[in-house]
Amino acid sequence: MNYIVEEKHNGERIDKFLVGVMENVSRTDVQKLIEAGEVKVGGGKVSKNFRVETGMAVVVEKMIEKESSTLEPEDIPLNIVYEDDDIVVINKPRNLVVHPGNGVSKGTLAAALLYHFKENLSTVNGPLRPGIVHRLDKDTPGLMVVAKNDAAHRHLAHQLETRTLHRTYNALVWGCPRDLEGTIDAPIGRNPKNRLKMAVVKGGKESRTHYVAKQFFAIATLLELQLESGRTHQIRVHSRYTGHPVVGDPLYDGRDESLNRVPPLMKPVAEKVLEIAPAQLLQAVKIELIHPRTNKKLTFKVPMEEPFANVLKLLKKECPASAPVYDEEEGFRDFDAQIRFDEDDEDFDEYAEPLEISPDEAAPVKERKTRAQRLAEKKATAAKRRAVAAERKLIKQMKAARRKGIAPEDFVEPGYEPTIDPELLE
Repeated sequence: MNYIVEEKHNGERIDKFLVGVMENVSRTDVQKLIEAGEVKVGGGKVSKNFRVETGMAVVVEKMIEKESSTLEPEDIPLNIVYEDDDIVVINKPRNLVVHPGNGVSKGTLAAALLYHFKENLSTVNGPLRPGIVHRLDKDTPGLMVVAKNDAAHRHLAHQLETRTLHRTYNALVWGCPRDLEGTIDAPIGRNPKNRLKMAVVKGGKESRTHYVAKQFFAIATLLELQLESGRTHQIRVHSRYTGHPVVGDPLYDGRDESLNRVPPLMKPVAEKVLEIAPAQLLQAVKIELIHPRTNKKLTFKVPMEEPFANVLKLLKKECPASAPVYDEEEGFRDFDAQIRFDEDDEDFDEYAEPLEISPDEAAPVKERKTRAQRLAEKKATAAKRRAVAAERKLIKQMKAARRKGIAPEDFVEPGYEPTIDPELLE
């Protein structure tokens, strides 16, 4: 299809021009055509910010194929954790897209829900997303709550908005964060150089991720995370932003890019990890919510999925946190600073310039610090780890003493209470 530029459109961006002259298309539709090379001027491809001039002939070689507005039910098995008249809690597997979009029209969770529950699903989010209250990435398994009617949907959506519905995730990240617990506060938006990716960007949507380190290995750390917001790819983007990508993440440097930073002594183990990990080792393991009808608090948990659990077993066996890490310049040393994407790296971020954020616009995860400050923080972190390890040992000794009938008063000072959860030692 040819479109001749009239004088009134002179100087317009080509995507805006085409939206104005084509029927029933959005700017996103047009930009997808441009990125696919289907829009040409003078026989050559153009970018979306190309400016048209009077008399130009703009050729659109392929028209927009609109997605169907109806959803066909599909007999896809569901792992149902809980169900009543108002909600369903499911354990979504890996490799399952939640709803149609971005070229995916079949094989979705939404189609499976429609097959199993038919008309007993909320319609708040339209015909392509029946019952869908929130999402998980295609390769992120774990718990999701589904609404079976509109009233339940609105109640759950309000809980998400007011942060009374809590979602807890486990993630294995490369290296070890400098802080063993904290909040990553950095805005997220579309990556300016790759529309398939999200990134921490100036002017992005407010995004906060809370995390606690739960288990340490020589090349990775198991984190427990909670989202204060729910942006696309939030945990994966924030993990990459802090310099510790999620292990196995193919989109945010969690595979070969991180493998290249593993010390030589540990690289064989890291390679085994990536052979086991099908994609990002990230799982939604717990949901806490208020039931829309009874107002009772409900908590649902699922065990760690098999690939994730197998990776942890491998790491525990072959490179526990006490294992030394070899550095070509410094020899064997502590593992806490390893496998980190740092701002000093030449290839820290291929899109660093457009992602700069001033302190007035966001709360950065980290500030540039002097070497002395970094060393001081490293020593403090190491001391904290030693204290935690000592307390773990003490708790084990207390348990052993209790089994032998020795009173705690004979073992520790009166009033002693552990500062870490004894369940971690089970």
